Amino acid sequence: MWCDDIYYYDFTTQTRSASVFFKINGLFVGAEVMNRKIILIFSVAVLLVVGCRRDKKVWESNYLLPIFQTDLSIDDLVADSLLNVNSDGSYSLVYRHTIAIDSVANYLTVPDTVDTVNVKLQKLVLDDRSLMDTFTLREMDPSAGLLDGFTVPLEAYDIKDAGGEQEIDVSEAFFQTAKFKEGFLDVTLHNDLPVYVDMIVFQLTNKNDGSIVIKDTFTDIPQFASATKSISLAGKQVNGILLGKVLRVKTRASTGPVLVDADKGVRIEMIVRDLKPEYATAIFPAQTLVSDTQEVKYDFGGAQITELRARSGFVKMKIFSTIEEEIIINYSFPFSGENGDYSKPFDRQYSVPPASPGTTQKIEVSFPLDGFALQYKGKDPLNPPFTNTVYSRLTARTVYSGKVRNLSLDDSVYIEFGLVDVVPEFAFGDFGSKSYDLDEKIDVKALHNVLGTIDLEKVSMRLTYDNLFGMQAMTTVNSIVADNTRTNKQTTLMNSDFIGQDILIGKASNPPLTPFKRIYNFDQSNSNIKDFVETLPDNISANINLVTRPNGSYDFTDFIFYDSYLKAHLDLEIPLNFAMHNMQFVRKTSFSLGDVSNNQKIKSGTFKLKVDNDFPLEAKIEMEFLDDNENVILTLFKTDNTIAAATIPGTQEKTKSPQTSWLIASVNATDMDLLRNATKVRVTANFDTPSGNRTKIFNSYQLKTKLIADFVYEQGV
Repeated sequence: MWCDDIYYYDFTTQTRSASVFFKINGLFVGAEVMNRKIILIFSVAVLLVVGCRRDKKVWESNYLLPIFQTDLSIDDLVADSLLNVNSDGSYSLVYRHTIAIDSVANYLTVPDTVDTVNVKLQKLVLDDRSLMDTFTLREMDPSAGLLDGFTVPLEAYDIKDAGGEQEIDVSEAFFQTAKFKEGFLDVTLHNDLPVYVDMIVFQLTNKNDGSIVIKDTFTDIPQFASATKSISLAGKQVNGILLGKVLRVKTRASTGPVLVDADKGVRIEMIVRDLKPEYATAIFPAQTLVSDTQEVKYDFGGAQITELRARSGFVKMKIFSTIEEEIIINYSFPFSGENGDYSKPFDRQYSVPPASPGTTQKIEVSFPLDGFALQYKGKDPLNPPFTNTVYSRLTARTVYSGKVRNLSLDDSVYIEFGLVDVVPEFAFGDFGSKSYDLDEKIDVKALHNVLGTIDLEKVSMRLTYDNLFGMQAMTTVNSIVADNTRTNKQTTLMNSDFIGQDILIGKASNPPLTPFKRIYNFDQSNSNIKDFVETLPDNISANINLVTRPNGSYDFTDFIFYDSYLKAHLDLEIPLNFAMHNMQFVRKTSFSLGDVSNNQKIKSGTFKLKVDNDFPLEAKIEMEFLDDNENVILTLFKTDNTIAAATIPGTQEKTKSPQTSWLIASVNATDMDLLRNATKVRVTANFDTPSGNRTKIFNSYQLKTKLIADFVYEQGV
């Protein structure tokens, strides 16, 4: 006696609740299993009564499981962007390929231009300054103090080393210390004595080392008059504390009684002027270090530019300063305008802080040029050069601080400046002529997976030129060839009015910026477009010649914008209303049997493909399972694979309901082992129009497929 247990698995509820069957003396006895207790009691009772012996065996369990599902429509057969839905819901296939014949980058690249200026201290100056001091009669001759306030005759004097040295502090009025490359000291002696001075010998020395700054003789100075000497300071070092001394004073006797004022004598007025120090410690005035104007010539690769507006870009500066004063940098383009308003030229200022003693102040700064228009006509727009030349101004000046600073000829300010990374928003001028020979191979991806023959009711093609450049172009389409590499069939488009002819493309207009369009249509009345498309090309070759600015531009009114382009659009329009024979579409998607629970224990199975077809097209379907290397490892539904077409009722154009078809394939243990290595599945559908009639394709049509597997699992117990 033996007994078998057979379980049926319901994948909808995911429960195992079938019946238990026992075979006793050739008869089957069944009992509905309600719960585990009933099963146990019933099983024990039967075993006790009939002595059923349970040998070691294998349970076989059937699992009904959907493992693959996809819904196909015309959207899956061609890219969505290529489909136009007509007002009745039917489709037209529009394939567009754009040839970018030219772009702004090919015409105008603005090179970076950087210049430098290096200014050292010899271009710095100290202010002209003056100081007044007095050597009194009392200081020159102490005995003259006895006559102070009296009106008496004065005898003649000839005094040597009169009164000794007198300290003169010029550290605040002039400088603390300085050595001069250039400069002058003007010394004026004012005679405030009531007598004629025949001679005064005056000496000025640095207090710290006694070095002589000036030693000179002044003669013939009448009473209440003055005499001046100019002394060069070139090569001399002058300190802020000086010692003045009257080495000799010789006067004449008075012509009668005079009023004696012992506190008057010889006033000394000193003026320093035109000073250019080698080094100095002083309070420096505000002054201009750099005043530089430039005309920078640009090389635009043959283009002649009169005006350019920057979409982006920068004025960049690098500044290195050892000067212990704040420096103000100004950079400007006098012939420029913000957003085209030339009353608002580009003019930028930057402040460089004072350098610390013995260090270099390093600054890098940039100013955006976005939106600024610049004229490229040089310094004088009415005179050459009229193109490619930018006029700029650069100034650098120190700021008066009122503080004592140390400066020397070794101090400098170095400035690197210029235009960088300029991208034009638009430009005017003459951009030159360029020639292009284009052999364009257009990949018609929508028809890659289409095989068979097709009979088109209506088809057209349109070639459109869009020119957003402000200059003309001349184009010649030498040939357009449809190539079906799968069948080795080629068809050359024929049209005597357009193919091989020179076509002038006009310039864009501005403002507003509007492209020039030139359109040529190919249809069945003027070309062999029907034969061309029925070739089912997977690529289209176009040979085109083009010359820009063919007629020249002598008034510099051509223009380009950042968004300018010259493009040719090839639009192929196929209404999906056609008859077909053995038209093949292929779709590939991922697949994995590993997603099925306990797939390693699947013994065998039956695959059932359910297809709901809205299309009024009969189809044959084949499923190929592929490994990672795209190798076919198993094919299902090779034969008996016909999918019935949906019917179009009466005089209607559209199907009303889908037609359901079932395809069945058995999978043995060997095939199941192959399926475990599959990672993709390729579904191939070959369509035929019933009776060869033309058929419209609507956007509601779908081919719904569902693959159901009835697996048999094997489990050891």
